[in-house]
Amino acid sequence: MQGYEALDMDVSQYARRTFCSWTEPGWRSVLLQGHEDAPLAEEVCLPPIGDQHLVLVTEGDVLMESHADGAWRSARYTPGQIGLTAPGRSTRLRWRSRTARTTTLHLYLPGELMQRVALELWDRDDTEARQPDALAITDPVVEQVLLGMASAATAQLDDLYAESAAEFLAVHLHTRYGGMPPVAGPRHDDARVRKAIELMRDNLHQPLTLADIAGEVWLSVYHFLRVFKAATGQTPRRYLTSLRIEAARRHLAESDALIGEVARRCGFSSPAHLSSAFTRETGMSPSAYRRSHRRSRP
Repeated sequence: MQGYEALDMDVSQYARRTFCSWTEPGWRSVLLQGHEDAPLAEEVCLPPIGDQHLVLVTEGDVLMESHADGAWRSARYTPGQIGLTAPGRSTRLRWRSRTARTTTLHLYLPGELMQRVALELWDRDDTEARQPDALAITDPVVEQVLLGMASAATAQLDDLYAESAAEFLAVHLHTRYGGMPPVAGPRHDDARVRKAIELMRDNLHQPLTLADIAGEVWLSVYHFLRVFKAATGQTPRRYLTSLRIEAARRHLAESDALIGEVARRCGFSSPAHLSSAFTRETGMSPSAYRRSHRRSRP
């Protein structure tokens, strides 16, 4: 089970933890903590940890300084400002608050997640030096996701919420702040896409999900959607529906199976589901399609 070194850090000298997602909703895919920070810190040395660290200021006005490359850099932290610390980076900080109260949200994304997403995006594993790292950024997308996660933690929502948000944030941070070139489109003759299509054809009768198919080709759902659409021009769901309609045409034209049986064989949940999808695709109902093809048969 994923552990977090940040859980063992003693923050009592410069902050008070107000909540922890590891203990309250019991999340394990990420660690989210709330802090009420001290108004003044002469110097705080944070050891390197294996996770991507995000800090969002939710209340207060702070002059923050960070020591790097032999010099101090400064930034003003007000609500909405976000700091990023890459996995494996130690940090020296000092700050002075201009308000009586300062509160922050601290999110730790597993380093393994960041590495996996970088590999999926660029097919390379030499991205450690390019992990997202910044003293202060303004990003409404990241801000709203963090606030949403805090609300979800307070509401005791399932870890699936946190896991989905973490996956999105990892992709967003890498593509916006990772310093890597734009993500290249996949080859049109992509073995992963061919394998996915074969899986669809062989399992039309099964209730396939995006997660099922993506998992079989060792991709995240996000990356699978991008790769598949770039290669075929369609989403996986649309492509799967087309395959099912194609199979239904064959059954209707070449067999005497009842409409309900055709629906089952082709992966439609009911005859009505088949009828609506078939009519939308062909302009004819399944019954009308069968009659027209029987008249045309010798």
